[in-house]
Amino acid sequence: MTLIEKTNNFFIRHEKLLSILSLMLATIASILLFDIKVSLSGDDCDYIVAAGEFWKNFTYPGHHGPLYPIILSPFVGIFGIKLILLKILSVIFIVASLRLFYKSFRHIVPAIIRIPTLLLVSINPYVLFFASYTYSEPLFMFMQALFFYLFSKYFWNNNAEYSLKNAEYSLKKDWSKYLLLALAIMGMGLTRTIGFCVVGVIILYFILERRWKDLVYTVSIFTIVFGIFYILKPIIWPDSSSVQSFETLLAKNPYNPEQGPEDFSGIIQRLIDNSNIYLSGFLYKYFGFRSSSDIPLKDIPVLSILTYILFITCFAAVFRKSKPLVFTGLYAGILIFANFILLHKLWSQDRIIMVYYPLVLLFLTGGFYCIFNRKAFKNISFLLFALFLVSLSIGTGIHAKNRISKNLPALQQYLLGNDLYGLTPDWENFVKMSRWANVNLDKDAVIASRKPTISYVYTDRYFYGIYNVPYVNIHEITEQNQADKDNHVFLTVEMGANQRMLNNLAPLLQYIFISKQGASFSINGKEIKSAVLYKIEKSLFNEDLINFLNEHNFNYTPDYDSFLKQYIEDRNVGYQIVDPDVLLQNIKDNNIRYLILAKIRLYTSQNTGLFINTVHQYITFIQLKYPNRFKLIHTIGKEETCELAEFTGE
Repeated sequence: MTLIEKTNNFFIRHEKLLSILSLMLATIASILLFDIKVSLSGDDCDYIVAAGEFWKNFTYPGHHGPLYPIILSPFVGIFGIKLILLKILSVIFIVASLRLFYKSFRHIVPAIIRIPTLLLVSINPYVLFFASYTYSEPLFMFMQALFFYLFSKYFWNNNAEYSLKNAEYSLKKDWSKYLLLALAIMGMGLTRTIGFCVVGVIILYFILERRWKDLVYTVSIFTIVFGIFYILKPIIWPDSSSVQSFETLLAKNPYNPEQGPEDFSGIIQRLIDNSNIYLSGFLYKYFGFRSSSDIPLKDIPVLSILTYILFITCFAAVFRKSKPLVFTGLYAGILIFANFILLHKLWSQDRIIMVYYPLVLLFLTGGFYCIFNRKAFKNISFLLFALFLVSLSIGTGIHAKNRISKNLPALQQYLLGNDLYGLTPDWENFVKMSRWANVNLDKDAVIASRKPTISYVYTDRYFYGIYNVPYVNIHEITEQNQADKDNHVFLTVEMGANQRMLNNLAPLLQYIFISKQGASFSINGKEIKSAVLYKIEKSLFNEDLINFLNEHNFNYTPDYDSFLKQYIEDRNVGYQIVDPDVLLQNIKDNNIRYLILAKIRLYTSQNTGLFINTVHQYITFIQLKYPNRFKLIHTIGKEETCELAEFTGE
């Protein structure tokens, strides 16, 4: 008996104890890593807001996966927004997924593979990070583990009735098994849309196995379940829609659809970029082989290529030895690859690959086991396999220790009731202002916020979201003003420190032109960053006005067509055009009375003086044409202050 076989027998003898230990470790580590705050992106808050809307108004959660908010809704509806309670649900989902993960591969994958994998996942700080956030990933892990458990029970289990050699099913007898599997797939897809890709994995696996009945029955029943849901959905929720459409995923720029769909070379580049981000970066950080820093890791293309080679090598190694590992490899490979194709580089977040980490780890561990357990490595097989597991354990353990040590002071403060501990001043002041506004302003008053879901979670009050400044299309401007050229002069003036001197022209202001970084637009040969366009009756564009502009050194041009030609010919869309009247009308249409002016850092880790100024821009652009429409009524903080402005409507 080889040393690997002896070690495998050791894990078999102590399997029950070690599986319980893994759940205990995961629970304890989740507590030590617990974070009572919400994420700064606000994505986790979106689910809480959607849950509240579903409970109160039965509104279908169309943004992100709908299943998670639906599951959260009774907890939010009955108990209110209790962050600790909602985060405990995430702990439960992850711990339960580990239990199902263990049961899925028990008896069908060698213990020397499944037990170390289970233990490593149980102490991985990046997996357990999500145990204290209300992202959908913990639920997806649970639904994924449930799917694997059902697939294992009905297609891999080695008992007499369902052994791989004797797997003969009839739809009449076994329809319930296929229905449960279809419901599990629906659960995955309704938690994260990418989960529906598992249907492709099943089809490919059954084709490789030549299990035609299983293929037809599984796909048929899933199609029926899927069809019933999407027929009933618009009937039950007529206004339901998905914010993130397939067209958005395949667009060159998800925030500027005018740039059109991504071409083939763009898709290939996206695949390369995402491979470097997720494989050479996030995945190896999860393995414990790269820095635990929160700063984005440098891409290592060679490491990405080696990972693809390693994955293919392991797949070849397990192909004829373990059907479950073949399926696991297909599942992880296809879903990760699909993510790389569909997701934009700018959306890079480690949670994308986190849900597949346990399966990737199991698959690679199984691949190494099959490789090292060959005759060629007979004398050193245990040493090589042990070295692989030990290196993973040391790396993961060090990262877990560092993360727990870093979080302990915060945990102590949370226990003392300081729920904002650890927030940088910009965020702390923002949350405090949201709370102040909730307490001190009229309950019916509409308050605008750049991060309305975070404001909501900390106050249990709805805020109106101002996420961006609406922009005007250049072609709309040329068409609208063409008819007025005979009676008007369109004066374009570079915006600068002397802008206030043109307050008399403010009522005639039409548009504001903002150049993005890297763009190049000019007036009279001078490059400009921003400009204001005034629509002036020809009788008013007289010698006095021209002399005034010249005396005060304004950079201007009445050559409207030449100025706009620069923007029409720009193919990179390196500009933004703002209509103050559109912004003002949006304020009025939505009955916004107050606006939170938070100086949320552009770079979270340091105060560079740069901040997300969306709401500030909103007010500034309106005031260029309509002065004195806003007044500051409250300020919080000595540095990185947060202000509250009131819309006077005058």
